[in-house]
Amino acid sequence: MRKSVSNYLKTIYEASYTQNGTNNKQIATLLDVLPGSVTEAVSNLEKDGLVMRQKYHEITLTAGGYRLVKDLMYRYRLCEVWLANSINLPMALIPEQAWLMAAIDSQDLIMQLDQKLGQPEFSPFGGALHLPEFDQTVKENIQPLAQVTTGQTIELVSYLETASTVKYLQHNGVKLQQQVKVVDHAQPISVITLADMANHEYMIDETVARYVYARVLD
Repeated sequence: MRKSVSNYLKTIYEASYTQNGTNNKQIATLLDVLPGSVTEAVSNLEKDGLVMRQKYHEITLTAGGYRLVKDLMYRYRLCEVWLANSINLPMALIPEQAWLMAAIDSQDLIMQLDQKLGQPEFSPFGGALHLPEFDQTVKENIQPLAQVTTGQTIELVSYLETASTVKYLQHNGVKLQQQVKVVDHAQPISVITLADMANHEYMIDETVARYVYARVLD
């Protein structure tokens, strides 16, 4: 499978997480490419039966595309675990290096790595190694932080695996499995303020908050 195909399938999955689909603009932003390139690539994926276009120009994975994504994300996140736990690579460098390593096509090698790492279930960024089946739509009450209502208490469970997101959250001090309360959605600067149990506050730009995922606790 061509590298560009893998990149687009992974990005469509990531952009569609917790929602029904994505669009050309969001894909172009995440891949940092021109919208015209996305239009051509998505058309090719559609011809190959890997994606479909829904109403309102939404782009979704087909069952065949999702099967490929399940394998891609498993290998990718397994490599993330290895780089974090065995190599101790700085967190911000892990996503890119893990994606390069995910091109490994030896199933035997992947199985050995999985066994060596103790069959992990989640990546260092909270993403599941084993995605649900295509027809399982339950999201376990997980939603983007940007959509959480002011006053709700949440647990931060995962975030988009990019160097910029990792650096932003490391600098901010927010951690996974941390329970916080959404205390404010500031306008017009679009900043979300969180507070932990000790009333320490964290300010998250809403653009980043779209790709930080939380489980609502109340």
